[in-house]
Formats: sequence, structure tokens, C-alpha cells
Amino acid sequence: MQADIWFRSCDSAMQDALLAHGRMRKLVPSEHLFAQGEEGGGLFCVVSGCLTVQSVDTEGQMPVLAVIDPHHWFGELSFTDGQPRSHDVVADVPTTVFCVPREPMLAWLEGHPRHWREIARLAVGKLRIVYKVIDEGMRSPLTQRVARRLWLACHGWGRRTDNPVYSVRWSQEQLARMLGNGRSSVNKSLRELENSGAIRLSHGMIEVLDSALLRLACDGAVAPLKP
Repeated sequence: MQADIWFRSCDSAMQDALLAHGRMRKLVPSEHLFAQGEEGGGLFCVVSGCLTVQSVDTEGQMPVLAVIDPHHWFGELSFTDGQPRSHDVVADVPTTVFCVPREPMLAWLEGHPRHWREIARLAVGKLRIVYKVIDEGMRSPLTQRVARRLWLACHGWGRRTDNPVYSVRWSQEQLARMLGNGRSSVNKSLRELENSGAIRLSHGMIEVLDSALLRLACDGAVAPLKP
């Protein structure tokens, strides 16, 4: 968990409280951690595996908001306001999640109110990412949006800047649902990035070969290599 910048930067008392109140839960592929509209508001951290955050729209489609990998913390919205869950969270592969129930943690925070700031930092950090994603959706060509989404994922959505990973276990279908575009359009953009030398595609995985090229592609500054 120390790999996560939010947890690592929390006061040691807050870290100890989270660890003391939590427990491990194992999920099999396609099993829900929780469902959209479900009551409850614990905090969670992916220990291994990965989770898809999705919802069902009025047409029965299931857009993907994000794919959560280790050691990402989430659940702070319902934890804070007590409202029902806004999305489904489902295991993609065998996954272990550290679960911190809401009521015991709230009781601890009542006696240690200054640590509410840590919960606020967790929420605000994600809000900044949401603003960036909304902005790029209005302004950027699809290939730039694909590159930026990959860049964000490799850097833990802004919380793993000092130790990025260089592959993401996403299918092209998942990425298309995240971006709200057709799979064929997203495939075309991925092929452009692959031809540029920035990434390599394989079944269920996208590997970053050249992080500098991928960063340039985020700004639309990379042209595909000549065949």
C-alpha cells in the first residue's frame, strides 16, 4: 500500500487506523465488489488483480468509467456523504481487495477529526483528473485521448508519478467503453500509436515501449513511423 502516493502521504495514525479496521476480501472474475445503487460506504484498496468501474445507461449499455489496479484507494464519495453507490465495481480477474467498513472508520474519525483532511485529499485528487478528462473529451482528437488515458493509467491516475508501470491489462473493448467511442475507432488510434513505436498491442494488454513518445502523443506531437 505504500506504493500509493495518497496512503504513503497520510499521517501514520491514519494509516494505522485504516489497517486496523480493514480486512481482505477475495473476488472471482465477474464478481461484484458492490453494485450501483447499493447502500454502504466503505473505503477500498486493490491489493492484487483489477476492477472495472461501470454503470448501466438507459439503453442497457455499460460504459466503463475506469479500470482500477493495485494499489489504488477508492470509495471516498459514499464514505463521506453516505449516499448509495454511483457505479458497479466488478472484478476482471481474480482480485484481492482491502475493505475498510464505514461505521468503525467514521467512529475513529469522530475522535480524530483532523484526519478528515486525508479523505478530502483523496477525493480532490480524483476530481482534478475528472476535470482533465472532461476537458480533453471536448477538445482533443481521439488518438490524443487514447494516449492520455494510457498515460494516466500508467501513472496511477496521478498517484504513481514516481514509479509508473509500463503496461495495462485492458482490452480494446474496455478502452472503447471508457472513452465512449466505437471499438473500431479506438483500434485505429491504438494502431497509430503502435506504428509510432510508442506502444505494443497484445491480447488483453497494452505495453508502453517508449514513454517519451507516448507523452508526446498526449499532445498530438507524434506521427506514425513509415512502414
